[in-house]
Amino acid sequence: MKTINELQNEVIEEFSDFDDWMDKYQLLIDLGNEQEPLAPEYKTEQNLIDGCQSRVWLQADMEDGKVVFQAESDA
Repeated sequence: MKTINELQNEVIEEFSDFDDWMDKYQLLIDLGNEQEPLAPEYKTEQNLIDGCQSRVWLQADMEDGKVVFQAESDA
């Protein structure tokens, strides 16, 4: 299993392949589209992130001593 630092470095490397911010933005959208949808029971007002232009829900759970985040956006 990769460490958080190894995963972080992979993300940094992937985004650094692009000079144009629109390409980075498109990569971010593509990565988001690859994620599993958030379970309906987590789409609550409590999990809704304030201040976003779109509606974004964020769920955090503790699994095997690690915090696991799941999120979904309507945009």
